[in-house]
Amino acid sequence: MTEQPRQASTGGISAEFGFYPLHCDMETDQFSILTLSGHEARVTAIIGDANVIKSWLYPGAQQHLDFTSGNLRSMPYSARVFGLPMTHVLALHRSESQDDINFVIWCLSFFTGMRLTTTERGILDATPIRPEKLVDFALHRCTVADAIQLALNFLELERGDPYTPKRLAAVIHALFLAQYPQNLPFEQFQYLYMALDGCFKLLEVKDAPKPRPTHAGRIQWMCEKFDIPTPDWAENKAGSSSLSIVRNHTIHEALFFDEPLGFSLYGGNKPDASSGNIPLQMKALICRLLVAILGRADVSYVKSAVNTRMIHSLELNA
Repeated sequence: MTEQPRQASTGGISAEFGFYPLHCDMETDQFSILTLSGHEARVTAIIGDANVIKSWLYPGAQQHLDFTSGNLRSMPYSARVFGLPMTHVLALHRSESQDDINFVIWCLSFFTGMRLTTTERGILDATPIRPEKLVDFALHRCTVADAIQLALNFLELERGDPYTPKRLAAVIHALFLAQYPQNLPFEQFQYLYMALDGCFKLLEVKDAPKPRPTHAGRIQWMCEKFDIPTPDWAENKAGSSSLSIVRNHTIHEALFFDEPLGFSLYGGNKPDASSGNIPLQMKALICRLLVAILGRADVSYVKSAVNTRMIHSLELNA
């Protein structure tokens, strides 16, 4: 995955990124975003791609070139890593760090709800081609400029710990990977649980809670910290939660709801309809935790319940 950094002409650093289907042009004293020329043609080409299904773009069959014969063969399996055209350029006026650019783009991905990257081949398996597909909120009374400023403020606060931005980006990536439409239920669960555990690590490094919460109590501890209503499946009862039991069986025994991996839905093959869509609630909780960790634990969105399918408004400058 080759990155494309370049030094900004007026100092700082800049990089092209994509794929973002909307025009976006703005400048502050700390950063700027410009839409690249040819944007409309690139967007039209992607939207019309034959491999787009329900607003998700898939890479198509892996192509293999036989150097002896010169024949190009379509393999019976999909390519996994692929790229999309760059559509914009981000410049940071007060930084010369590629890591800073990468982190801001990860945060911009999160707040726009779609995968953005500075790399030529930075997409794994599939990606949505329209915003707000990967989160349960929409920016309201604020813009991506507010999201970028929040990311830059977070970077400044965390200069002493280079692992913190990496961990936060990893949580965003795991959240996105969990939503690949072709995931099996156990794969989705593993990605979501890793994202939740990544959130805990980000908070544990700062707070050093004593005693250290076990897996059974970590989600409840995070919810209580940010006044998020604790979901039933995360309540620590007698040393375990329903989610921690699923986690233990899946990770330690390769059993997912009493079946080998890949042979069961979440909740079992005869799930209780009243239990709700727990993976969807896990996604919603991860989104709230990320907003809180990035510095906006005070907004009403963070404190909202996760047992709903509604899209919430997120006001970053409230």
